[in-house]
Amino acid sequence: MVSDISSQKKQLCNFWKAAINTNASAVLWRCPREKQIHFLTDLSPDPIKKRLDLQKSESGFALSPFMNPEGNETLFLKANVHISLMEDGTWKMEHGAELEKYWIEVEKQSRSNDKTTPYHLNIRPDTEISGKKAHFIKMVENGIAAIEDGEFDKVVSARTLDEPLPEHFNVVDQFQRMEKAYPDAFINLVSIPEKGTWMGVTPELLIESSNDHFRTVSLAGTQSFPLDVDLSEAAWNQKEIEEQAMVSRYIVEQFKTIRLREFEESGPRSIRAGNMIHLKTEYTVDLKEVHFPELGTVMLHLLHPTSAICGMPKFSALRFIVVNEHLSREFYSGFLGPVNMDGVSRLYVNLRCMQILRTRAVLYAGAGITHDSIPEKEWDETALKCQTLLDVMNGNKAAEPQRKKKKKL
Repeated sequence: MVSDISSQKKQLCNFWKAAINTNASAVLWRCPREKQIHFLTDLSPDPIKKRLDLQKSESGFALSPFMNPEGNETLFLKANVHISLMEDGTWKMEHGAELEKYWIEVEKQSRSNDKTTPYHLNIRPDTEISGKKAHFIKMVENGIAAIEDGEFDKVVSARTLDEPLPEHFNVVDQFQRMEKAYPDAFINLVSIPEKGTWMGVTPELLIESSNDHFRTVSLAGTQSFPLDVDLSEAAWNQKEIEEQAMVSRYIVEQFKTIRLREFEESGPRSIRAGNMIHLKTEYTVDLKEVHFPELGTVMLHLLHPTSAICGMPKFSALRFIVVNEHLSREFYSGFLGPVNMDGVSRLYVNLRCMQILRTRAVLYAGAGITHDSIPEKEWDETALKCQTLLDVMNGNKAAEPQRKKKKKL
């Protein structure tokens, strides 16, 4: 079994190296509660940039930045090669067996003794201001003041954390550690020429769409929670309950915008994301019943950016973010995921992510600010979210912080 695992890991590294060495884009991902690991490479020199139409799109992988008001900045990676590592340890060729140049490079890597795993680099983002606690605290204070002045009801404030990469850091190894540590999240590793390399673990589905159904969730509220305690013991304070309710109202408002009334709502309930828990409400639509096949595309462009990562009202919160964050979020709090794989598109909000640089990683985290926010606690929440990635990256056991008594939902 050990040799099988070692062989699988080596083969996965060979697929990845072949893509990077031919200056192609490469993606690894694993969907929540699934066993399959997917590898995809787009062999074109420049990924397509377009507004997604899920009904008309070919199979591939989408990656959108946070700032994408018209939807036209979404990167679409074609599935020139798509391979799945199945639960039984076998590789399944989904697409791309005929691409001779790529497979020559794979064979070359299989004979190589080079143990390094390359990835595409981007210009290091300027995070000097956005990583400072004093800046974040002041931003939260400004947000609370703006809420009291009636500018908006909620805004999400983000910041960065710079962390040196561990010695002998390997992006594929890191992905596999993330995949094992967080079975209930969407795990992803994306490397694109001139866009750099991003890795993340996100619990938040933006939309899932097929010919039969549409699904989305509202996810908000965050607290640390011991890994060995049942979720039925979770309790929530009023600030977190109201924050999650805002996100739910936002989704329902979008349904009302398109006059959709036939949907099922389930929740809110507590869900686990590593050493944290969140409140989640799920919305589902039977597309055959409502005869609305394009609902996935329509809702994608209505929802992004959601109030869970931007605020409410959306455009007032966006103006505040642009003026106050001093941070280019890039792909943090954008969306990403497989498109039309076996007839299903699953796009997730890009939370708990980091950009991988030559010697350092830049981690991104945000907190929802409402009138009940306490700046110091919001800083602590972003630190907890960063710890999700740091625990795995540095090989630490996830912390089990003490719970606080809170109002039950």
